[in-house]
Parts: sequence; structure tokens; C-alpha cells
Amino acid sequence: MTDSEFPRSLQHDLQPAWNQYVDFLAPYRPDLHRYCVRLAGSLWDGEDLVQDTVVRVFAMLGKRWATIDNPRAFLARMATNLWIDRVRRRELERSVLAREAEEATVLDLSADVACPGEVREAARALLQRLTPRERAAVLMKDVLDLSLHETAAILRTTTAAVKAALHRGRGRLAEEAAPAPGLAPPRELVDRFVEAFNARDLGALKAIVSEDVRVELVGGNEMHGTSDSEDFFAHALARFPGEDRDPRFSIMDYRGEPIVLGFRCRNGVEMLNDASRLEASDDGRVDAIRCYCWCPDTLRSLADEIGVRVNPRPYRSPTLDELQRMLSGE
Repeated sequence: MTDSEFPRSLQHDLQPAWNQYVDFLAPYRPDLHRYCVRLAGSLWDGEDLVQDTVVRVFAMLGKRWATIDNPRAFLARMATNLWIDRVRRRELERSVLAREAEEATVLDLSADVACPGEVREAARALLQRLTPRERAAVLMKDVLDLSLHETAAILRTTTAAVKAALHRGRGRLAEEAAPAPGLAPPRELVDRFVEAFNARDLGALKAIVSEDVRVELVGGNEMHGTSDSEDFFAHALARFPGEDRDPRFSIMDYRGEPIVLGFRCRNGVEMLNDASRLEASDDGRVDAIRCYCWCPDTLRSLADEIGVRVNPRPYRSPTLDELQRMLSGE
């Protein structure tokens, strides 16, 4: 083993624990997903918050001695704290950007002050009309149906303060504007990507995708580079036992962003199986792919919006034994 390698034995020891943990959380995930999406203000940011919460709680369990009596409330607390920290960082970024913009005006600078990513984050922060605790209080009550006492405990405040936050927050939350779309990849690039997928043209895909492409299976594995990502493309294009035909891919315009939807067909019924978001590099190729194949709650939200059925998906990738059984049709 070199200094840059993790021992394989460590991975083998951790993976069963992770799988057991994710399976245990499955009954709590739909409520957590609804809460995080409403809290963050968008489907994608909400899913990211879910994933961050799940990972943070997993790390916490390995260090915590005290018993966790209410996993649902514990997940909500962790998600809330992560989101409040994120909002505070955005507010700090916004204040820094405002100060830099003011200085640029004074100095009559013609160059852009902030990069597009910073502007996008600042814009999202501006659209959060409620204070973090007001927003969390409303959603804990209306989405998670937590009691005033539970909500107060999670927010580390009093029930009277929660009541006041609910009174102030509900009206303003109803008036909240939709979040601004992120930076979308060029539609022409997404068209070419989907065309190559549907044609099973690996040569065309290699021409479209950057050599150092990052492929993230949200909630699962992450791959770097075309060689490391070969299994992703092979599985995405494969027809599995029991399927009527090869998977089909199409484009959906979601909140101003073209996303890639993957469909699989069983017993004559085509169902949404996965969704991917693309990022473009400066040279006009696909630089990153975020595939939400292990995010069944996000897939269900997309399927409901476009009026299609969704393929039942677990919250994690299968183990080797599970994959072999799936491929054999068991």
C-alpha cells in the first residue's frame, strides 16, 4: 500500500455498514426529502441536502455513544443545522460580493466582480424570504408534522418562539418566489449527448465527454475520467433481464435547465428509471454528469410532474451478490 491508497480491507469493512445504514433509513427518507426540498427551495438543492445529511449522520453514529431515540427528529435536526450553516455562508458571500461591488464602483472597474457561481449562490440567498429558523419551524410542523415541543428542541428555542415563527413564517412562505435556475448547459450539447446515448454510439460519447469527466451517482459512487467511468456508460446503455427493449433517453426542460431522463420498459410499461444533469466545460464538452439513479424520491417528483410511472429504485447501489441476482433475473 502506498501513501495515496486506502486499503481495500477498509472499503470491504465499511461497505456492509453503509448498506445496512442506508437500508435502515429507507422508511424515513421520503419525509426527509420533502422537508429538505422545501427547506432548500429546489429539487436539486434539496436532494443535495438529503445526501449531506445522510452522510453526516452516518459519520456521527460512528462517534456517538448516546442512544438516538428518534431517528426522524435527529435527521431533521441535522438537515436543519446543515442548511442554516449553508445560508449563513451564502449571506457572508453576499455581503462580501456587495462590498466588492461597491469598491468596484468607486474604482470604476470594468471587469466582472464575481464569477457566475458566486452570483447564482447570492441570488438564491436573496430569494430566501424567511429567516432560517422561521422557514425550518414552518416545515417541521407542516411537512414533518413534528410537535411544537419537538420543533423547539431541534431549533434549541422555546415553544413560544416556535409559535411566533410559525405565525410570521406561514404567510411569507406562501408568497415566496420560485428559486432562480442554475447555469444550464448548452441545449445543443445535451441534444448531442442524448442522441449518442440512444444510438449506443460510444465513439460519439467519447468525443462529447471530457477526458477528465466527473460522473457522480448521487448517493452512490463517484468516478473520474473516461476510463474510470466506462462502467457507468455500459450500465446506462445495457438492457437488463426482463426488460422489453433497450433503455430510451430524452430531454426534459426542468426550471430552465435541460436534463436527461432515462426510461426502461418492463411488461410493456415504460417507466422513468434515472435522471442526469450535465455540466459543460469551456471547450464545449460534457465536464460533469450528476446521475440521480439512487434518488427515488427525486425521481418520483420528476415522474409526477411529467405524468409518467417511475421504476421502483432503492436508495443505494446493489452489492455484487445483489447485482448478480438482478442480472440473472432472480
